[in-house]
Amino acid sequence: MQRTEVRFGDTLLRLNGDGSAYMPEYNSLLIADVHLGKSGVFRKAGIPAPQGLHEKNIDQLAHAFAAHPAATVIFLGDVFHGLQNKETQSLQLLLNAHPEHTFILVKGNHDFDLPEWKQLTVVDQWQVGPLVCLHEPPGADFDTDTPFTVAAAQQRFPTLAKDVFLVCGHLHPGVALRGKGRSRARIKAFYSNPWLCVLPAFGTFTGQHPLKVPGTYYGIVDGTITKLKE
Repeated sequence: MQRTEVRFGDTLLRLNGDGSAYMPEYNSLLIADVHLGKSGVFRKAGIPAPQGLHEKNIDQLAHAFAAHPAATVIFLGDVFHGLQNKETQSLQLLLNAHPEHTFILVKGNHDFDLPEWKQLTVVDQWQVGPLVCLHEPPGADFDTDTPFTVAAAQQRFPTLAKDVFLVCGHLHPGVALRGKGRSRARIKAFYSNPWLCVLPAFGTFTGQHPLKVPGTYYGIVDGTITKLKE
């Protein structure tokens, strides 16, 4: 799995080809927007969902945990997709199989039916060194297609970009790659600017959203990370 590095002040954030990010100084693994149980929710509502998506999600999580021994795993919200179902129970089995890890869930907007698992600590935000882990970037508003605002971030964190930097999920960032003719493919991507990093959705049934804001984008294709533009 390929990795690339982003620095926030003196802190290193390593972006992984599976869509997770790792802070080696603090042995902390960040994962955003898994949306476990989504395919089950769709099928219960009579909406067809491809088979095998849930198993792929669990396998990806297991590989990510194994690649970062004894790390603190911080879910940046929406680890679940609404109501608990049979699919979400497999996460508890996975957490039980990795007692060497500590698991933190920064609660997201889809995490409204939370199980009471002793392995999973639920918080509204979590700080690791100078990096503050949130679900939604400050000022995010899907109704107006606004991914974040500097003003909202500075109001909440007055020392933003000096000794506080934000790591978030929620936005499912992606970019469109143009090929020959009119061909186009949309891929997941990390987004960063001097004070913010937004992780792509880790889940396989999540989609991508073009942020349309200045910054650096790191696209993911088959586990390979490519820096796309400044």
